[in-house]
Amino acid sequence: MILREGTLQFDFAGAIEAFKFDEQARELKTYHGLSHCMKAVDFVVEYSDHYLFVEIKQPRTPERYGSDRDKFDLIQDLTKKFRDTFLYRWAEDKLDKPVYYHCLVELDNAQTSYLMKQLKNQLPTEKQPQRWRRPLARSCSVANQATWNATFPNIQASRVAGGAA
Repeated sequence: MILREGTLQFDFAGAIEAFKFDEQARELKTYHGLSHCMKAVDFVVEYSDHYLFVEIKQPRTPERYGSDRDKFDLIQDLTKKFRDTFLYRWAEDKLDKPVYYHCLVELDNAQTSYLMKQLKNQLPTEKQPQRWRRPLARSCSVANQATWNATFPNIQASRVAGGAA
């Protein structure tokens, strides 16, 4: 299943279902209708043994994330997108498998490494309260396109012409 966000295209081969979760077209069945109060990841992908939440950020000017405040805002946005999507899917009773959250952010390796460390601090993927019976997400990551393709060889991100960035 091929999905596109801006100038990036992803092939989710082997997926049971893959759809644009932040869909804006009201007439489509995947339109969630709560964008006025909830954030949404770009894609939700279902495989036989897990769900994958994918968020893509393609800043027109990477310098936009140069300050600590801008990076903090980006981490907060990535965190809210995961949490709201998780809550929405939980309310739909669509979280019967482990969830993985992966973000593709078009920044350099040093910036994406920093963002990944900060995101892991915001989402309890590694350290969870003892009382929890299951995790929110099994893992989360932040990568640029090159790192994404090296890390996820079965879900390649490729550039396509046109599209809104």
